[in-house]
Amino acid sequence: MQTKRNVVQFDTGRNIEGEDLAPGEGAKIRQKLLLFILLMLMLSALLFLDAVLPLAGFWFHTALLTQTGSWALLPAHIFFPGWAVTSSVSSLTPTPPPIALSWLQIPLLITAMLFVFLVYVFALHLVPLSLISYRSILYTTLLLGLLCILIPVVTSPDIYSYISYARMGVIYHLNPLTTLPTAINSDPTFVHLYWSSQPSAYGPTWVAITSLLQWLMLPFGRQSLLPMVLALRFSGLLAHVCSTLLIWSIAGQIQQRYGLVSARKRIVATLAFAWNPLLLFEACVNAHNDAVLLLLILLAIWFLLPGTHKLRGNILATLMLVLATCLKLNVALLLPFFLIFIWKQENQENVPLRTPFARTLSMALIYAGSIILLYAPFWQNGKILDVFQANPTASRDINTLPEFLGHLYNSLMGAIGHSPVPVNGSQAENVTHALSIAIFVMLYAILCWQAIVRTQAMKTLPSLMRWLALAWVLYCVFGTPWFWPWYSVTLFGLYALVEATSEVDTLLFGIVRLPLAIYLFAFSMLSIYSFYAWGPHVIYIPGLPGFQWAFLRGLWVWIIPLLALRWPLKPVIRQHTGGTALQAEQSLERITSCQP
Repeated sequence: MQTKRNVVQFDTGRNIEGEDLAPGEGAKIRQKLLLFILLMLMLSALLFLDAVLPLAGFWFHTALLTQTGSWALLPAHIFFPGWAVTSSVSSLTPTPPPIALSWLQIPLLITAMLFVFLVYVFALHLVPLSLISYRSILYTTLLLGLLCILIPVVTSPDIYSYISYARMGVIYHLNPLTTLPTAINSDPTFVHLYWSSQPSAYGPTWVAITSLLQWLMLPFGRQSLLPMVLALRFSGLLAHVCSTLLIWSIAGQIQQRYGLVSARKRIVATLAFAWNPLLLFEACVNAHNDAVLLLLILLAIWFLLPGTHKLRGNILATLMLVLATCLKLNVALLLPFFLIFIWKQENQENVPLRTPFARTLSMALIYAGSIILLYAPFWQNGKILDVFQANPTASRDINTLPEFLGHLYNSLMGAIGHSPVPVNGSQAENVTHALSIAIFVMLYAILCWQAIVRTQAMKTLPSLMRWLALAWVLYCVFGTPWFWPWYSVTLFGLYALVEATSEVDTLLFGIVRLPLAIYLFAFSMLSIYSFYAWGPHVIYIPGLPGFQWAFLRGLWVWIIPLLALRWPLKPVIRQHTGGTALQAEQSLERITSCQP
């Protein structure tokens, strides 16, 4: 009996593994019912989180949705009838909640976040893959994102900083890259700001995007902020959906080019990214611009896909990196790997030795020149550089092990009789900050050197993606002692591509199960907001003077992913799985070397 074989369709998104995945009619009905149940579970988990976040004990900031009516608080009233909600939703001068109430409700917040992630992982493992196409991923992601948009609070007030800087340019005709928000202290955004004494740390790309949104929202009134809040949330959802489709497209074309037939990996990796609660939360609730940042990075990779005219693809990829860098400067860390990739691609052709160097240098000049041109209108006689002095990224630690160690040292010194030290700007913080940066610089230099000297590195696009992901891991762990959950958005996007295009089980050094580590990292990133509830910020740990419960957040963030370590904790060499990152790359290199 001949088994029906199916064709891989990378353009339409039909997902086939080379075997007959078409279920019978009865099985198909059961699978559709299962998919519906899983989606309802995801929506229910997010709805429960929606109900928990506005409770009074956390004192998270309002998203202004209650200006249109009490419907935004309906989930909270349904799940917790009679419970008080945060005072920020009804007052411009909110009052903090009782400390006892905050501590009483924090376990509820952690439980809600854990419930969301357990349902997320459960859904990924049970979802009927034969029913998943790029359309189903698109529609379900939109549905989940729309629910997140309706959450009535934000856990980070950065969205109001975005609005403030946009209003500076559109309404007040000021330079947002050099003007302090205090210059518009009569503006309705000012009462919502946390950072009021520094100019925008985001470049011309973000100025252009937010200014356009603000200009489009002007017909709704200059004093109304809600339209801009919704516009930023919807733009975050749009960026997340576009990134999802790019991951689907890039993974499909790479599989087609290199003869990889693991459609299952493509589906699961794309779905894991699209449904990731942390990514949905940061894009659609807090509306952080890292969703747009990732979109630009993925576009740069997409323009480098095989089949694209090489010179045009290199130029377009470089311009996408320019736009990304002019949104956040930390993207410059990825540039050397793109240039090394371009150089090695040119070296594979029968051209004079000087040609690859000249073409790579031309891309570097295009990159630098374009950034200069985009920043020139905001230069203001060099005043734009003042942001480096005001930005806490340059000197402060937060949400990292350096923060935890610095505060722990200060507390221990206080316990043995030393004079108290300030919460911010202590000598211990300066030392741990500098040490973390020094470790990153050393590791980053080694990484760049290895990318250059290793013969097989950077010769394929999947290889480039792995190096980019590793560079961003180093940045998250060591390169930014000032770290926030949304900084990891780029890492999740790059990892999705690595996972979708890897033919081997993703183990790191034989001891870390990468998919599990990624799930746990996403949970630790989202649950970190539990440490920003009112109670942990005003209560100190007994026996540790000056050490707030909130200072445990850096330890929490980086310890949780270590639960993915295999037991026993020793390298396990398994040649049939190719467990290490090096084996994974060599496996793909062997495959690609057989291609014409």
